[in-house]
Amino acid sequence: MIAALAFGASEQASAAVPPANVGWLYTTSGSGAVFFDADLSGYPSMEKITVCDNRSDGRGIVATLTGTDPEGGSVGVIIRDPSNNGTCTADYRNYFADGYYVYVGVCEYWGDNEANCAYGTGVA
Repeated sequence: MIAALAFGASEQASAAVPPANVGWLYTTSGSGAVFFDADLSGYPSMEKITVCDNRSDGRGIVATLTGTDPEGGSVGVIIRDPSNNGTCTADYRNYFADGYYVYVGVCEYWGDNEANCAYGTGVA
């Protein structure tokens, strides 16, 4: 499931800062992870987000990313992998403006609950 949400203003990274992946960011329990690829190889300005539930524990994994959209507004992206079924959930597109910070969070979820969250920052 993928959803876009509006958020408050994001800070701009320095123009000299190149794209920066978050890499694999694991929940504090290690049960799942998100990978933020800031500049998908062969597709300039495209970001790829991959979310993986790595444990059969009745909880899914949710990644929440916020930043500045390509038109200069604010954007939030939520991607979920609801179960450990041997595959991950991924999507790619030009979500974020180049040279701007992207704030990434990954949590376990079940119902309306979240736990074991971890956070990172990249640059689109």
